[in-house]
Amino acid sequence: MATRGGLFRQLCLAAALAATACGTEDGDGGDAQHDVRVHVERVVIDDNDTPVVVLEEEEGTRWLPIWIGSAEARSIALEIESLRSPRPNTHDLARDVIHHLDAEVSRVVVTELRDGTYYAILHLSHGGRIVTVDARPSDAIAIALRAHAPIFVREPLFAQGNADEPAAGDSPRREI
Repeated sequence: MATRGGLFRQLCLAAALAATACGTEDGDGGDAQHDVRVHVERVVIDDNDTPVVVLEEEEGTRWLPIWIGSAEARSIALEIESLRSPRPNTHDLARDVIHHLDAEVSRVVVTELRDGTYYAILHLSHGGRIVTVDARPSDAIAIALRAHAPIFVREPLFAQGNADEPAAGDSPRREI
């Protein structure tokens, strides 16, 4: 039976192997000069009671809404409000595993929209290497917020999604 410390080391090793298996050292094949830096403007509930994270361009007026799950919305909203839960959630765990592996989240990029689903990549740096890990945008954003890492959106996604500044009454209705 593994001790608590032994179990943690096994979890860290498994996470490191999984990250290496999912990514590459050279990045995700994207072009960083076409990545637009964004911040989480807010997390809201739409008219259908579905959570939406709204990403806003740092140096502009475009925004990108991404519909997400309730647990991820709560996690992102707690971090934005600097509120701590009594026990770590999954995104806290991921941040801690990354930290204990002497790695850091260098950036998160929302990379594409395919069949109505957004995709993202976590860029982790460790020992001079960049490892990329496929992630849901909501999870990647929640981890990036905890790690104080920058968040980016690929330029073409602003044209594919609803990226213009919302007119009055067009934005999701309730904030979380």
